[in-house]
Amino acid sequence: MVNKNNSIVEAVVDIFFETTTFTEIFLNIILGINGFDAMTKLPMSQIPEAIRTNDPNLRFQPLYEIHSNTNKDYKVMLGDGTVGIAINGEYKGWEDSFYPQIQRVFQTILESQKITKINRIGMRYINFFPHENIFETGKVKVTIDNHEANTKTMFLKIDDSVEDISYSKTITNDQNYLNREEGSIIDIVTFAENDSISSDNNSVFDTINQLYTLSKDKFKEVVNDEYISTHNL
Repeated sequence: MVNKNNSIVEAVVDIFFETTTFTEIFLNIILGINGFDAMTKLPMSQIPEAIRTNDPNLRFQPLYEIHSNTNKDYKVMLGDGTVGIAINGEYKGWEDSFYPQIQRVFQTILESQKITKINRIGMRYINFFPHENIFETGKVKVTIDNHEANTKTMFLKIDDSVEDISYSKTITNDQNYLNREEGSIIDIVTFAENDSISSDNNSVFDTINQLYTLSKDKFKEVVNDEYISTHNL
């Protein structure tokens, strides 16, 4: 997933954690990182904390978006007990671009020693293929009574785990992504939780790399070999 013409439209890595300090303390920490010096309050920040923390649908929603005019490629999303870094536009690769930003932001936060426990580390990649039916062009084939299903609209979701890492893979076609033309979506979420996570800095980044490797492997199970070869996966 490293070619400038790749299919990635969304990518985010986030951490759910426990802390004894206020969210605004983490906001000041992130604003001190070079390249993340502008902040936007999100609508969720207007909801009282007591309501947010007691509603599981709101609890980990971001309250702030931190970005910069000099760092337009990435943004940091911060909420109560959660922080994530996401692409903000075109995906420019893992090793040379995204991962160094993840390291820089998370390392600064971890070194502040304001996190008492990490409960979850997660990653999400969404790939969009305009004007394409991935069930026809990819490796995934669905059969019903030994006959290949080839309907206009299909939805397939797989939840499983590999060792200590869980994943959810959703494949759909005939979808409209953010008002774009119709096409197919591959949405892959990988995550590690609770006892499988160590708060040691090196272990956190080892886990993030494991999530990325599994995400890429699960993506390669869907797309055809020509795509894999073209994008050096």
